[in-house]
Amino acid sequence: MTTKTEVHASANASTRRSEAVPFIDPSAVKDYLLQHPEFFNQHPALLRDIDIKHESGAAVSLVERQIQLLRDKNGSLEKKILHLVQIAQDNEVLEEQLHRIARRLIEIDHNKNIVPIINDLLNNEFPSLQIRLSLYGVAPEYTVPVENNITAADLDHVFYKQVIQENCRDCIFLHGKGLVDLFVRRVDVKSGVAILLRTNKNFGVLLLGSSNENRFYEGMGTLFLEYLSDLLSRKLKKLLKQ
Repeated sequence: MTTKTEVHASANASTRRSEAVPFIDPSAVKDYLLQHPEFFNQHPALLRDIDIKHESGAAVSLVERQIQLLRDKNGSLEKKILHLVQIAQDNEVLEEQLHRIARRLIEIDHNKNIVPIINDLLNNEFPSLQIRLSLYGVAPEYTVPVENNITAADLDHVFYKQVIQENCRDCIFLHGKGLVDLFVRRVDVKSGVAILLRTNKNFGVLLLGSSNENRFYEGMGTLFLEYLSDLLSRKLKKLLKQ
């Protein structure tokens, strides 16, 4: 049987042990371990006694947790690398397209059928996209098909008003129900972009439409689109009424 004296002595011993262990700020422990990353190499036995609760609820050792974190980090880095590789491949394709377009534009004469010829060129270069090239104020000696002509009546449309009358300067990303109405073939267009053609002011627009709703979106890079705009603007500005 335990006597009162023994209980009292045990309690006193526990109190003394508690008092003997000073409070240690967890941030100080963290800072120490960061400054001494070799600590657990020097004291490997401690790793067996340290458990870290995993997100799934099971306890894992510190080494296992570190390995898992490294795997997660490597997986994230691998995804980023693959994404960068994909961007590089896409950019290479775009560079080749721009080179072909630039070469063909140089070869095309400014004859009366230049608009349909350039329209066909763009459709051939972007077969997976819907294309619409629209111009405003072209001189009468040039043939401009109806689907390529922006009329005075079209300026009542909020989109063409923004492009021609308000003279906006940046690429316009297009989504929503009104998007399909801007294309000749009004089917299967879920995302699009309007590339402006301009000299001192806008005189036309090239519409690119995709069935992929994520193909064109706010915030995407527009460098190649701007290059394409510059190429077409330089070639087509000679068609304008003087």
